Amino acid sequence: MLEIAQNYATALLSIAIDDNKVIDYQKEVKELAKIIKDNPDFLMLIDSRFLSVNERKEKVAEILKGFSRDIISFIQIIVEHNRVNYLEDILQAFNTLCNENRDILEGLIYTAFPLDEKTLIKIKNKISQIEHHDVDLITRIDPSLIGGVKVVINSHIYDGSIKNQLEQMQVDLSRKEI
Repeated sequence: MLEIAQNYATALLSIAIDDNKVIDYQKEVKELAKIIKDNPDFLMLIDSRFLSVNERKEKVAEILKGFSRDIISFIQIIVEHNRVNYLEDILQAFNTLCNENRDILEGLIYTAFPLDEKTLIKIKNKISQIEHHDVDLITRIDPSLIGGVKVVINSHIYDGSIKNQLEQMQVDLSRKEI
């Protein structure tokens, strides 16, 4: 992770800890990351040199009006210091730091199609039992899996995908032929 992103993320975590709002700020940061992913023009707007710094800061406040004052101010500081190109890395670093602070393992869950919330919670609970830690899973869609799920946490891979099962069957069949 970039040192700049890490420094900003650490500063925001310090504020979150002082205000006892780590969970609240983490939720907002995740929501902001989703906004950025769904609206790439947001970053171009708040980094535009056609607008003054104050205009860009006003746009941040306007677009993020439902967010806490601290998060809005934090993003405005990033705009003011011309660090918008690091924003996604900062948000990712902050999320990782929050998970470390809360003793939560972060991982990825790959699925062939979107999962409903109930199924996702069941999978999180099962992986939490196996890992002996709470887990936070970020969903990634991978149609090549055909069905089922694959979970990656640190160096552990839990692969229950149909693709993996077919590959295992192919290996087993090739062994029997020999």
